[in-house]
Amino acid sequence: MTKLRASLVCEPALAHCARLFGLKDYIRLGRGEEATGGREKDSIISDVLEAVIGGIYLDSGIEEATSFVNRFIMNHEAESVTYYDAKSKLQQIVQARGQTVTYEMLDATGPDHARVFTAACIIEGQEVSRGQGRTKKAAQQAAAGEALRSGKCI
Repeated sequence: MTKLRASLVCEPALAHCARLFGLKDYIRLGRGEEATGGREKDSIISDVLEAVIGGIYLDSGIEEATSFVNRFIMNHEAESVTYYDAKSKLQQIVQARGQTVTYEMLDATGPDHARVFTAACIIEGQEVSRGQGRTKKAAQQAAAGEALRSGKCI
C-alpha cells in the first residue's frame, strides 16, 4: 500500500498522467517560466494536476474526485509508470547490513534554468556510484539507481 501511495503522489508519475491527457496545454505561465520551458517541468505539471483534483473535490465532492483519479491516474497506461524509489530501496538493503548510505553533491553545471547536478552515492565512506539529474534529489536517485544496477551495494 505504501508503494502504491508513493507512486500516486510522486511528481514524475503525476506529471506523466497529466501529459497523457494534455493538461500542459492549459497551464497559464508567466513569460519567464514559459521562456525557460516551464510547461515541460514535472514539478509544475504535477502541481497543476494536484490542483485540478483539489478543485474537483471542492466543487463536486469526493465521489467526483475519486472518479477522476480512477479514470485518469489509475488507468492501466498510467499504472505502468509507477515511481521506483531507488534511494529507499538502497537504504533498505544497506541498513539490513548495519551500514549507512549518504549522498554528496559533486557538481552543478549549466545555467540557472537548466542546471545539471551530479551526486555521489557513498556506502560506509566509499563512493559506489554517481548520478546526474535536473535537481539534487533526481541526481541522488540516479546515483542510488546506479548503485543498485551495478551491484556495488551488495
